[in-house]
Amino acid sequence: MNHTNKQSKPWQQRNAKKRSISPGGRVHNKKKKLISDNVDLTTKVSSELKIALNSFKLSHINIEDIQPYGSRISGLNVDDSDIDIHITCSSKRPIREMIQSITNVLRHQNTFIKIIPLYFTKVPLIKCIHRSTGVDCDLSFNNIYAVQNTYLLKQYITLNHSVKPVLIGLKLWAKKHDLINTYGFSSYSFYWLGLFFFQVKGMLPTVYDLQKNIPELKIGQWNCAFSKDTHQFIENEKMATSTLLDQIYNYYSNFEYENFVICPYLGCLLPKSSFENVEALPEELTKYKQFHKENTNQQKLQFLGKSKFNMYVQDPFQHNYNITARVTPKIFLKFIDVCKKSKLIADDDACTKSQNTKDDVQNDDDTCKKLKLGVQEDVMMLMYKDEYPMYFT
Repeated sequence: MNHTNKQSKPWQQRNAKKRSISPGGRVHNKKKKLISDNVDLTTKVSSELKIALNSFKLSHINIEDIQPYGSRISGLNVDDSDIDIHITCSSKRPIREMIQSITNVLRHQNTFIKIIPLYFTKVPLIKCIHRSTGVDCDLSFNNIYAVQNTYLLKQYITLNHSVKPVLIGLKLWAKKHDLINTYGFSSYSFYWLGLFFFQVKGMLPTVYDLQKNIPELKIGQWNCAFSKDTHQFIENEKMATSTLLDQIYNYYSNFEYENFVICPYLGCLLPKSSFENVEALPEELTKYKQFHKENTNQQKLQFLGKSKFNMYVQDPFQHNYNITARVTPKIFLKFIDVCKKSKLIADDDACTKSQNTKDDVQNDDDTCKKLKLGVQEDVMMLMYKDEYPMYFT
């Protein structure tokens, strides 16, 4: 199957809910208090976190900045989305001791409850609940990549009106099928599966395009800059959310995962074999080639790593990071299966429409409603349309 974009845009032409607090289940805070519409929830929680941390003097920790990020900043949140807060800090002591000290401070305050430090995740964090609102919060440390990723997603949303509802719809569909969890996908990985599809269709520019002709913003070894002047990339073409979702299910149900890497940085597929022979990679991935050369003996730092899984999606900034690396084979196979089933439902619905006569539809209100709703009813739209109507208009 040819996954390349046949009609490139001018800028694309180049050479070549609630989270689980404990194993027992989810938090259901029935006493969740309402906040006035004119109060920014993320600002409220961030400000109260600053006050809580400043109330105790931590002699061995220097807190430099506290900044919200994630879906509530990018605009991809739903009503029960977590609040993600990034804490830039430094300490001469080990990271575990630093996080434990901050955990102890928060436990002596009344601002947060159910405070749980997680030391052994890819990015160590503290999970907690904001007491006065009942909203789940994730506090991460020195992970500036996540902040830049948030604003990159926010930028992409402004470039095409179809992007936001599709990405939210894709996330809700994935949650419905239990694909987003500790041993599966992250919401972030589904965002990039969706954005990559838009790139392939020529409806969005690549990350490489957004980095052209602007100064680098180096974080570690990677360039995390992107242009804020994107008027040349704005695409007015808008398609129905359900149509785009159907096309995404079809695309990924037929994808050759064993042969290709999904590369949002370049907006195209790269042969997996080229990451074994990095000189075969495009010249635009020079930074990864240099990284590979400097870390030849550390396989776990390479993009392919030691993973035996078949799905590889390259992070748009950290080119050695596979954002689907944590997906287990079981969840991976389930993802392909539900993509195929969703595609079949769409195909069956189209077939049903063609077989019903106009008189039959007019004489059967129930059938008429079902045909009008089509895939939206069978896949996931109806499940969320009443709860989140703003995302499916």
